[in-house]
Amino acid sequence: MPRLRRLPLPGSRGHAVLLAVLLCLLAPLAVRAQDGPEAALPLTEYRAALQTAHTALTANPPDMDAARNALAAAESIVLRSGATVDMTPLLSDDASLTAAESLARVETALQQLDESVSDRTAERLSVLDTVLAGPAFQQSESLLDRLRRWLAELLARFFPDTDMPGTINPAASTAVEVVGWAVVAVAAIVLLLLLSRWLRTLLQAFVGDATLAAAGEAGDPATAAEARAAAGRSAQEGDYRGAVRQLYLAALLTLQEQRIASRDRSLTNREVLARVPAEHPTREHLQPIVEVFDDVWYGVHEPDDATFTRYQAEVDALQRSATQPPRTGDEP
Repeated sequence: MPRLRRLPLPGSRGHAVLLAVLLCLLAPLAVRAQDGPEAALPLTEYRAALQTAHTALTANPPDMDAARNALAAAESIVLRSGATVDMTPLLSDDASLTAAESLARVETALQQLDESVSDRTAERLSVLDTVLAGPAFQQSESLLDRLRRWLAELLARFFPDTDMPGTINPAASTAVEVVGWAVVAVAAIVLLLLLSRWLRTLLQAFVGDATLAAAGEAGDPATAAEARAAAGRSAQEGDYRGAVRQLYLAALLTLQEQRIASRDRSLTNREVLARVPAEHPTREHLQPIVEVFDDVWYGVHEPDDATFTRYQAEVDALQRSATQPPRTGDEP
């Protein structure tokens, strides 16, 4: 039976040589595993690499390979704040990237680095944090709360309190409360006035001459002639408003006497006007009579002697046209 031969083991010198070779092979791997894929470049070294690439691209002819090699190690850089950021290759291996485009990229990066020296980023972020920490961004405020806060800050300038920094002086706080309630009271009064004025106008539009009927229903004249006589007496006494009212009654009674439109106290002035046929000659005189009466009776304008004279002439014209027949067609 054949016997196995044992190979001779190397001596101590052979062991030392083998260990040294293994250490040389494993040392780069250990360093790379410890430092990561690539060590981050400080900002100064990255700027030097950009300057080297700029020199290569401004040469004649431009050396694209040298520029790419100068920036190949810039996979990540360390900012001034100490943060590390990964970098996208500034000069890609794309063949369509020309030397002019590469030079523009490098120059833009250099310009941004130079301008970032005077960029007070930390100070600006601090101001932004202060603004975002304000109550306007932390909670929703009503319009009254914003007004009160603005008044508090304004009055705090006039009533400073050195004993309690950062707080509002009691006098300023009291003034803010008083001014705030005063603003609310004034706004409520203005709103009530506007609502009352609107309601008054709305009621006048709906009531019409129902107010006129309620004011003098018992003593109203029965005929147009009596109303004309009452208007003359009121005008002589200086009561032009009452005289205009009597003339208006005379116009309504004329329409009733001529069977053009009945005098119904439940109708408004505009409804009486709508009942007169559009082709009747009295229509063109009744419309200004109604408009002037509404303007005078509801207190928009106070009538005088001139107003009464013009109104009387219009009522006379209506009475004359009331006896004319309706128009059956356009006049030639």
